[in-house]
Amino acid sequence: MTIEHDFFGILGSDDDSGEVYWSDTAELGDQNVEIDVSSPDEESVSSEALDIVAAMINALEDLDSQARESLVADLSAEVSVTSQFIVTQFEELDAEVLEDALIWDSGDKQIDFLRSIQLQRIGFHPHHIGNDQHFAVLDYSISPHETDALLVVTLDVHGDTIVIAADS
Repeated sequence: MTIEHDFFGILGSDDDSGEVYWSDTAELGDQNVEIDVSSPDEESVSSEALDIVAAMINALEDLDSQARESLVADLSAEVSVTSQFIVTQFEELDAEVLEDALIWDSGDKQIDFLRSIQLQRIGFHPHHIGNDQHFAVLDYSISPHETDALLVVTLDVHGDTIVIAADS
């Protein structure tokens, strides 16, 4: 079974599992970002949800900015995933690696870190259209060639941040 969509073309799997999958690479500034769309079955994916995914991909820069703003807002919490992730990266990575990775130098290490992280991948889950469900998952890394540690921002169907997590 397959789904046809104006932006994605034919979505589906070659077997009878009904899984929906699509992947591509998009440019964000001077870097490439992996994008994938997946759902365990096509019955749970509406054309409206795919339209929202397509709109988010077309507005990738805005989506990235919104996710970064939520990371900055998370810093204001007394103890936050974002601040703990930054501290851990400063402790675990070599000073030279961090020096190369940090492209900003405003004097505020946390903000410079968040400005310097690279969006590696966005996974879209169009079958999750509820307000508290992970519709888009953005994976950020400070130095993808040196560490597997990711700062992960999960958005709902409206583009609102619902979870910030660290993954190492």
